[in-house]
Amino acid sequence: MKVQAYHGGASFEAIGVDLTHLERAGEVITADVLDAWFDPAPEVLETLKEHLAFLLKSSPPSHAEGFVEEVARWRGVPPASVLPGAGSSSLLFACLPRMLEAGRPVAVLDPMYSEYEHIAGTLLGCPLLRAGLRGEDGFAVRTETLIDLVRRERPQAVLLVNPNNPTGRCWPRDEALEFVNAAGTGTLVVVDETYLEFAGEGLSLEPEAAQRRNLVVVKSMSKVYALSGARVGYMVLHPETAGEMSKWLPPWPVGLLSQAAAMEALRHPEYYRQRYQETRQLREEFRQALAGLNPLPSCTNYFLIQPPQPAELAERLRARNIYVREFFSGILAGKYLRVTVRSREENLRMIKAMG
Repeated sequence: MKVQAYHGGASFEAIGVDLTHLERAGEVITADVLDAWFDPAPEVLETLKEHLAFLLKSSPPSHAEGFVEEVARWRGVPPASVLPGAGSSSLLFACLPRMLEAGRPVAVLDPMYSEYEHIAGTLLGCPLLRAGLRGEDGFAVRTETLIDLVRRERPQAVLLVNPNNPTGRCWPRDEALEFVNAAGTGTLVVVDETYLEFAGEGLSLEPEAAQRRNLVVVKSMSKVYALSGARVGYMVLHPETAGEMSKWLPPWPVGLLSQAAAMEALRHPEYYRQRYQETRQLREEFRQALAGLNPLPSCTNYFLIQPPQPAELAERLRARNIYVREFFSGILAGKYLRVTVRSREENLRMIKAMG
């Protein structure tokens, strides 16, 4: 049995997992993971710097009440619908086994973030109904195909990532809502919106998730707020479901330093709005420069390329301390690489190395 999903991160081979040589980080381009190229808002860094000793030595509020209130205020949802966690993955491992019935079918996109397949398929033994996305369509999500699958197969749940990882394709909000409505009360729809802010504003289903029993929205603050190292995320779901799931979460679900960073980040939306716009510009410049490698369309901070020899290119880049995401199984294996948008200087370095 496969005990873990693969998430890349080979760049830490160069930096060192013991963290005793963090000065090497500036020499390595970590385009194999999807971390932000920009820093957290200056106010976040100032808060951590000013109160670092207290934040490190003090126990946090037992249920992250302040963080929950801040999320609710900025997202326009009731606090009772927000479930906090040490990154979205911790919430997935805690909640999905209690939302899903072991052995009953679950639908997933293919390709898609592998953790959902790991939890539902490997750990819970749920048969996976794969909604295959086609490379010739740029891996676009076809709403009518998903609706047909749900009506035909009646899965207990549909697990989705929007924008999809690793393809970078975005599902329009109106189509996502159309699908949720078509799924009906008998099918749970879980939508992971980890990268959605890169795609634009007003796209989230969080307000609907707070009102509907068949919809759960998963949010990570890692990528869009440049807080991957802080491990902080949340779910938005119907208040009664949130109350039931909260029974299975430990006290102190988010560290105090992480809570402080996340709350301060939420208070400075304009800073991040500008970074998202810059990311979109950097992405298109990067894609145009890599036109010879057949870059696929994307709405977020990463995209797929199709080099003639993906493994050879990845190895050549590693020799220059540039790490991109390889695929070793599934329909992307041996055909595609995933590249993360970095700073303009780092992107230029990657462009030169790929030439």
